[in-house]
Amino acid sequence: MFGNTGKIIEVDLSAGTIGQKTLPEEYYKKYIGGSGLAAKLFWDRGNFDTEPLAPEAMLVFMNGPFAGLKMSGASRNSVAGRSPLTGVWGDSSCGGYFAPELRYAGYDGIVITGKAKAPSLLVIEDDNVSLVDAAPYWGKGIESVNDGLKEKYGKNCRTVVIGPAGEKQVKFANIMNEAHHAFGRAGFGAVMGAKNLKGIVVKATKKDMTIADPAAYEKLRKEVNPALKEALAAVVLGENGTAANLEGGMVNGDVPVKNFASNYNEEMGSKLTGSELTDNYLTKRSACAFCAIACKRVAEVKEGPWKTPEGPGPEYETIAAFGSLMNSADLAATIKVNRVCNDYGLDTISCGMTIAWAMEAFEKGHLTKADTDGVEIRWADMETVINTLVPAIALRKGNLGELLAEGSVSAANKTGKDSIDYTCHSKGMEAPMHDPRGGGHGLALTYATSPRGACHVATPMLFMEMGACYWPEIGFEYELEPMTDENKPESAVISWEMGSIENSACWCQFADREMQISQWVDLFNFVAGYNWDADEMLRAGRRVFYLKRLINSRFGLTAKDDDLTPRMLEPARDGEPEGIEINLSGMIERFYGLAGIDPEKGIPTRDTLSEYGMAEEAAAVW
Repeated sequence: MFGNTGKIIEVDLSAGTIGQKTLPEEYYKKYIGGSGLAAKLFWDRGNFDTEPLAPEAMLVFMNGPFAGLKMSGASRNSVAGRSPLTGVWGDSSCGGYFAPELRYAGYDGIVITGKAKAPSLLVIEDDNVSLVDAAPYWGKGIESVNDGLKEKYGKNCRTVVIGPAGEKQVKFANIMNEAHHAFGRAGFGAVMGAKNLKGIVVKATKKDMTIADPAAYEKLRKEVNPALKEALAAVVLGENGTAANLEGGMVNGDVPVKNFASNYNEEMGSKLTGSELTDNYLTKRSACAFCAIACKRVAEVKEGPWKTPEGPGPEYETIAAFGSLMNSADLAATIKVNRVCNDYGLDTISCGMTIAWAMEAFEKGHLTKADTDGVEIRWADMETVINTLVPAIALRKGNLGELLAEGSVSAANKTGKDSIDYTCHSKGMEAPMHDPRGGGHGLALTYATSPRGACHVATPMLFMEMGACYWPEIGFEYELEPMTDENKPESAVISWEMGSIENSACWCQFADREMQISQWVDLFNFVAGYNWDADEMLRAGRRVFYLKRLINSRFGLTAKDDDLTPRMLEPARDGEPEGIEINLSGMIERFYGLAGIDPEKGIPTRDTLSEYGMAEEAAAVW
């Protein structure tokens, strides 16, 4: 086998046993790797009746075929299973340094079940894989644990660690790599906490991998890497990070303001930008392994109430979630809260969305001081957010902490009084910081049809509507107008194919914007030896999307669950998209027809599944 090793580690924490398994090469050719291969393993094992936080629940870390390559974009890994936040299929992607190290150690992934009797670490040192006592690290924040593991296992070891929020099984707890890179979404930090697994340490002695055609790959690498580095998007991301376009996004209505109640605020559009962070707080740039784009920020707040030592700075999502979403223009506060959330191990998107919901609920009187342990939850009150709300959530302190630690949907259902109407989610997953009313109606379609819930990185639709994608070889050569439904269902079919390829290959979307379809095909063939043409590559992407929807069908989801909330679908009240309605139902109907999806069950028809080589899967659901 090339690129991939074919080997995964199998861990049963309840029994304390560790084994290895070799996967059939056909699995890789049909489901690529990453979240796609994880979905295949999950489907095969029929883990559908197990609750997400039960000992028997599966937790899967999985590489794509390119992990370990010295290319921009190739260093990501996926974690997957049943999400404790949504109760359905979940996967989350993380860049950084974990994926290459796992590949160099000889493995494509790790499947973890069971619950350890005491806090534990999984330590992988080439062929030596062991469980060790994690009691000294339990209860501690991620930064100190990461530092302690580096001191014990060597500065070149790679870590993934949960914080106190994961230990407390907060439903949107994350997992952090090197205390900087996040498996942010879907709450898999809570799954690790429920399993008494504090973290994973990987240390490989060899730093190479076997690929199918080294000479052809090297020629391709020398073509692709410079193009990625010199592309305009890469230059902008390198200079000002992922918030580089926040000002422009505010103008066109992409950036949500005040819990998605507004689409424009001039002050926030100027004070929360990537350039403001660069000019006032940036100390240096950082990157994932082998990446020339270097979009990561290292920031410091030298003075004031949010004085913060040098360390990992916030991404766009955090800046918007703890800035404009909360009606705040305080960039220094977002730097501080980013470090606090990272150390506790909290997904900043779900955390920010849940707090913003609580701010609106308090304003409307749906939450009162009697519900919030006497805490007043006011718009833009970042002192209360940072010093009271985030710690209460992470540690499940008091009634307020317990309420918000379950996420906005659960909190709204418990609160009642129509408060569910101003949550912003799909399938229970809080929406990211791109408002589809301004960012693009195709984004509304992919949010609604996403197997894991509202997600801006499950597909490249955001970039497609920005005009940053052009794939005439596979039928995408549209110039999309964001705030209409024109050509959006057709584009969504392609976006799900390409998005499933990206996420199963564990490839960064920023590095993909300059990749041509022929280069994608060559990369799979030169590295992994899949012997694909473009059609077979796209079929694999479609197959991954279909399989995740089949898994959700086993969890009880139907076509009715492909939806957005009233707040997200009401016409914008201001800004560029003011008054424009999203034709979500019309887009979904057209998308189902194009994608061969049954309009009642919300899964591919039997004939569609058979066409994509999934007759056995069809027999299980039809």
